[in-house]
Amino acid sequence: MSDQNVTSTPDKRLRLTADAALFGIALIWGLTFFMVKDATRDFPVLAFLALRFTLATLVMLPLVLRIKRRPHRSEIMAGVLAGLLVSISYISQTFALRLIGAGRTGFFTGLYVIMTPFLALILLRHRLTTRVFIGAMSALSGLLLLSYAPGGNLLGDGLAVLCALTYALQILAVEKFPAGADWRIMATVQLATVAITCGVLLPIMAAVQSCDSGVCMALRPFADPLPTALPLSVLTTALFTGIFASGLALSVQVWGQRILPPSDTALIFAMESPLSALFSAIFKGEVLTAQALAGCALIFLGMLITAFGSLAPPGEPLAVQEKLESA
Repeated sequence: MSDQNVTSTPDKRLRLTADAALFGIALIWGLTFFMVKDATRDFPVLAFLALRFTLATLVMLPLVLRIKRRPHRSEIMAGVLAGLLVSISYISQTFALRLIGAGRTGFFTGLYVIMTPFLALILLRHRLTTRVFIGAMSALSGLLLLSYAPGGNLLGDGLAVLCALTYALQILAVEKFPAGADWRIMATVQLATVAITCGVLLPIMAAVQSCDSGVCMALRPFADPLPTALPLSVLTTALFTGIFASGLALSVQVWGQRILPPSDTALIFAMESPLSALFSAIFKGEVLTAQALAGCALIFLGMLITAFGSLAPPGEPLAVQEKLESA
């Protein structure tokens, strides 16, 4: 489905509704960074994610049961693929939150806005504009500043970047969902895939703690014991993030991307990064150094530049797209 087809169909009111809905999701996501960091400080990451996405799946099931048909095979396969990407994204992001600050994680995660158009070029043959390269250079400069600023480490920063990469791929996977796919089915399959993936990995990774092989030693930073209790604070966070930041958010994303092009989606979701830093400063007192703030500013600037002019419709010559932009 091309951007041209997407943007020519919905009316202005529907597009504004989609814009507002996606911004609301970005607001919720920004709020959850410090919440998840607190919840998983002493509670297994995979157990928390399995609980969160199980709750999200249960919330979606009544909507799916109202659909008077069985899911098509293509819907299930596409949903599982996107769900696996979501799994990697959330697992890497949640472990990153253990190692680095919530605001820092948010800005590294926000790099998916830069990655999305480049991956669209490679995988979907979308054409790029020169703004993408300008935005990418700004983001890369900010990335270098942020990488060498105090408060980070190679593993935590790398996990946050992996989160950005897999989320960018998930955005493109959603863009290529079957044309007649129902958003309720697609969202639920993705949520269930994450819950199952984390549930399966939990005992496997717990067993890594008692293993001394080279592979197990490499996986040791991601090995948590099986949970023996469920603190009320963890359950509360799982409920909030499962219902609003996962179930509602993923559903709105699937619905909104049928109305808005990927570039619009990326632009709105770019607000997640500064919002995560803002909420972390307000509620947890996290403070970024001047160097880190400069890096964050350059990354955010790159996100905005990229998202404003990231994708040209497939098949449209780049020169034509640039001419339209300069008019």
